[in-house]
Amino acid sequence: MSPTDDSATDWWHCWARREDGTFAWFAGVHTDAHARGERVELPEAEAREAAGNDVHCVAHFDADGRVVRLEIPRAAAPKAPPLWFVEAPEPDGRPPATSLVAFTGHDVLDGTLLDGTSLADVEVTSADQVAAVRWYPETGEGDQVYVQPDWRRRGIAGAIVTAASTLTVARGKPPMWSDGQRTAMGDRWLKASPWSHRGAELTHMAPPMTPIEKR
Repeated sequence: MSPTDDSATDWWHCWARREDGTFAWFAGVHTDAHARGERVELPEAEAREAAGNDVHCVAHFDADGRVVRLEIPRAAAPKAPPLWFVEAPEPDGRPPATSLVAFTGHDVLDGTLLDGTSLADVEVTSADQVAAVRWYPETGEGDQVYVQPDWRRRGIAGAIVTAASTLTVARGKPPMWSDGQRTAMGDRWLKASPWSHRGAELTHMAPPMTPIEKR
């Protein structure tokens, strides 16, 4: 399975334009107002009205078209803490991959998307990571999703996967999907998620990612 669009979902793509014609934000909207996977470009005010409260993540662009914030509405993940993100690309990988790492607190505005350079200005360590997702942007195939044990059962896995998929689609890449290799926990999560149709049938049960001392 390697879907390259959202034709199997009820999401349509809302692109909000500023008065100067550049895009202000992008979001997948979960309503039947437009065809599945349809790209709809609207002035910013009209886009806000059209999207309403039916979005799970909004990718905000700066004036140069770079995604600088991945806003997750509280209603989409009510149990999750305010998350902000660091992107760690692997351009030399075969195939190239990208990881999105979630943190909370440390006086960073929720939803902020940082790179490795800007992260240097924030006093965090790897021990502060809340969750991470890794995928291959050119195909959309997800590789790994991990939530720290102390942060589980708060909807964080869904939040970070939604943020990553929103980010990659906002850049014109395919939405995320999963092959048939998963851990037992990952398989249970996928089956219960709104994206279960974007995962292939289980073909290989991978070993747990959680360290033995934290299980």
